[in-house]
Amino acid sequence: MRLPNDVMPLSYTMDEEHRQLHIDWSDGHESIHGYETLRRGCPCAWCAGEGDQKGSVDEQTQFTDQQTTLYELQPVGRYGLTPVWGDGHRTGIYTYERLRAVCECPECRAVRGQV
Repeated sequence: MRLPNDVMPLSYTMDEEHRQLHIDWSDGHESIHGYETLRRGCPCAWCAGEGDQKGSVDEQTQFTDQQTTLYELQPVGRYGLTPVWGDGHRTGIYTYERLRAVCECPECRAVRGQV
């Protein structure tokens, strides 16, 4: 999914109670991302793999609470965010396009055919 040039995140909120990241976008959309889903989808080479090397994370991976506790978000240029997880993991860059594409709000899930 390619974002139009004028669509950018305006703010984000880390909802500790529900363990979700909320991002408000310039087009009025609010995306929702569960912490565990974000961690499972980490795009770094260690987690996701690279080339022909399998990553260390798959659908069977069991995470600890520490591994799915989001401590902070660090902006990466004008194109993404890097989460800092409770276990110190901080090498995954989540592009804004990727974050918008994997939004877990009911509207986006319906568009992707997920319920």
